[in-house]
Amino acid sequence: MAMPSDLITIKTLKAWNGLTAATDDETLGMLISQISRSVISYINRSTVLPRAYTEVLDGNGKGGLMLKNWPVQSITSLTIDGQAIPAAKLFSDSGYLLGQADPEPPGSRQVLLLRHRCFHRGLQNVTVTYQAGYQIRAEPVVAAAAVTVQQPFGAWGSDTGVVNAATGAALAKVAGAPTQGQYQLSTTVVGGYVFNAADAGLNVLISYGFIPADLAEATLEWASERLAYRQRIGQQSKTLGGQETVSFAITDMPKFVTARLQQFCGVATL
Repeated sequence: MAMPSDLITIKTLKAWNGLTAATDDETLGMLISQISRSVISYINRSTVLPRAYTEVLDGNGKGGLMLKNWPVQSITSLTIDGQAIPAAKLFSDSGYLLGQADPEPPGSRQVLLLRHRCFHRGLQNVTVTYQAGYQIRAEPVVAAAAVTVQQPFGAWGSDTGVVNAATGAALAKVAGAPTQGQYQLSTTVVGGYVFNAADAGLNVLISYGFIPADLAEATLEWASERLAYRQRIGQQSKTLGGQETVSFAITDMPKFVTARLQQFCGVATL
């Protein structure tokens, strides 16, 4: 059974390794979940998909604080010393602003800025609630019986909503066959959306979380390495016909995986 934290699918791992039989699917699923958790742990994040976070921070007496999770999609609330701080809507407004995010992964951590004020010095006196994670927001799609989102930076990972492009009204997600004004996630196509025939031709905006392609590739290569290791457990080298010796790399994490993951690492700060 696939876990929410899985960064690749069994189908992808089998295709990469030329496997077709279903007899090892349970084992492969366990391997994928194990490697995926190791990847997420290594980059020091709880997930890469969009979710809500609440951080309690120390005020630094300056006009900006670095947020731990990225890319930040929106700020829900900010309080300093128990006082709610509004968003700065105009150039002259007092309030908070969010530093610009990079358009493509891995991106960089963002600064929460204050205009015309500062984060008062104190211990745990700043609380910020926000949404962060890799997400495509408001991708324009023409509704049909079945459509698939573009997924330009990586495979679809989670649904974050569909709205009518003209009115901004949200369509309701359902588990069964959708009626007018509803949609269903495809059970056979990753990133597939199913609409009612009455909504055919409707312009909608689809938002969804995605798994950055580099993270998925690192997970795939690491899982494939562990899969191959089953045939040579404990071996460091092997002699072929007395003429040639093949040496195997025995490390906790392959170097080619480490190189891919470095750019996604969250660095702990005090």
